[in-house]
Amino acid sequence: MTMRFSYKQFPAKVPVVSLGGRTVRPRPFLWVTLITPTALRLRYCLLDTGSDDTVFPESVAHQLGIDLTNTPVGTASGTGMAIAAIRYAEAKLRVSDGREFREWTARVGFTRTPLKQPLLGYAGFLQYFTATFHGDLEEVELAVNSGYPGT
Repeated sequence: MTMRFSYKQFPAKVPVVSLGGRTVRPRPFLWVTLITPTALRLRYCLLDTGSDDTVFPESVAHQLGIDLTNTPVGTASGTGMAIAAIRYAEAKLRVSDGREFREWTARVGFTRTPLKQPLLGYAGFLQYFTATFHGDLEEVELAVNSGYPGT
């Protein structure tokens, strides 16, 4: 089975020329739950095929009781090319389209660098799904692939 998610419409400050003057920008956002034995947090995340890693704010790790003290550290950079430190820890993730859900444990990144929204990148998220983007319908379809480690 596959899960389908409608794009969220984000208001534009001025009409978007590249979208024929639309006053919104459609983006693939999903609700994702991070789960630990003692807590869970629901976050609205951008599905980002350009992100190497799945990354959340460090504050989420603290809220979940994830100790980042001795975790592996890496770096990442975004559009502005500024380097950000990323601490990696295992977390259980759950995603649902309201009809079915998928849940798995993955190594995800946490950063102190301010994020506009958490990012669902290749490592920890997209590596486990075949994603089909339906631009005309403004939705994304996710189907688990052979690498999916969860239930």
